[in-house]
Amino acid sequence: MLVDNLTMAYGISGDLKSAEEVVRYGLTKNSDYPLFYYNLACIYAEKNEMDRTMEYLTQAFERKKNVLPGEKMPDAARDDSFQRFMKDDKFRKFVRSL
Repeated sequence: MLVDNLTMAYGISGDLKSAEEVVRYGLTKNSDYPLFYYNLACIYAEKNEMDRTMEYLTQAFERKKNVLPGEKMPDAARDDSFQRFMKDDKFRKFVRSL
């Protein structure tokens, strides 16, 4: 939880480099935690890299069964980070397929 929260704090503050460093550290500790991949998708969305965003969203949702008790996967269609891509048909179809 700490790594996830710190990643989000850096991301919200616009420090994408630090956010990515923290989440990648988290992946070295638990490579099956889906929200680490989801956070990477958010980071790449903020960098306006749609293909990388889709790559990490795919990895996140492939691991959705590994969310912690009481957690659930975020709704990518409603996430502010991905709104820039929701006008793109390819991305919208992709999100619906998750």
